[in-house]
Amino acid sequence: MSTQPQKTSNAWAISLILHVGLLLATAFLWTNYVPSGLKTAEQEKPVGIVIASTASNQVETEYFGESTYTTSQASTDTPSEQATPPTLNQPLTLPDIALPGLDQISANSALPSTGDALDTGQLAGGFPSPGPSANQIAREQGKLPQAVSKGPVGEVSLFGGSPAIGHDFVFVIDRSKSMGGQGLNALVAAQQQITHALEAFKDNHHFNIIAYHHRPTYFQDGNELASANLAGIKKVNDFFNGLAAFGGTDHEMGIIAALRYKPDVIFFMTDGGDPSLNQSQLSDLKKYCGGRTSIHSVQFGFGPLQEKQNFMSRLAEITGGNFHYVDMRKSSPKQ
Repeated sequence: MSTQPQKTSNAWAISLILHVGLLLATAFLWTNYVPSGLKTAEQEKPVGIVIASTASNQVETEYFGESTYTTSQASTDTPSEQATPPTLNQPLTLPDIALPGLDQISANSALPSTGDALDTGQLAGGFPSPGPSANQIAREQGKLPQAVSKGPVGEVSLFGGSPAIGHDFVFVIDRSKSMGGQGLNALVAAQQQITHALEAFKDNHHFNIIAYHHRPTYFQDGNELASANLAGIKKVNDFFNGLAAFGGTDHEMGIIAALRYKPDVIFFMTDGGDPSLNQSQLSDLKKYCGGRTSIHSVQFGFGPLQEKQNFMSRLAEITGGNFHYVDMRKSSPKQ
């Protein structure tokens, strides 16, 4: 009666042994399985940077790792010679870029080249040539003697303004359309004032007149100022009578043309039309004056002065001159 339970127990034991064996075989095969097409790296290899330098009889190789580097040297002639650190012997080269407009830049000064004067070129077809730099003008002003007496000074007052004192005077007059007979008629008024002032000049006083619009016209060309004798005063009238009022306005060019003569005083006469002088231009003109030339501004207009602080008044102030406004309704020139 006990044979049947013993057979059942043996069957369970055999089944358990077979299942455990299958699980162990499956685990062993799984752990040793390698997918096809993939290979493991046999050994990790370091990565670095190599720089090789070859001389006439020496080869240097440098290996740069993450934090250190080593240098090995092989020499066929002098094995005992120590290796020298590598250097960069080739100079840094910059691209040759042509800056635009350099060959077209020209200063506002249109002055003839005359002997000892600042070399500024001559007019060609009405186009201005490059003018002097601020440093050139400052050097030329500095060359002038400081203590040489030129005799008694002269006083010039135009349109009842404050008198200007000196030996050499340059009168700069705007001849644009607004200053002519169809505008303010200021050219005729300036002619009368200048000729009257020249009549009081002494032999040691000299002058020139520059009428400008988009280019300058000189009463006397060359490097020398004129003398105020009877013949010279007659030529002044002829000069004004031959002027026609037209064209645009270049105030800076007219003033720089006058500074070429290194005068004591410049009378700058215009209605102050556009384009006005900006702060940079005013600062440059102050440097060009070099502390030796004062600029007296005379502004023309109809009616009361509209703007008391303008570029003409600032120019006079920074150069040691005076500003004067002329109401042409009250100062009509005599015909």
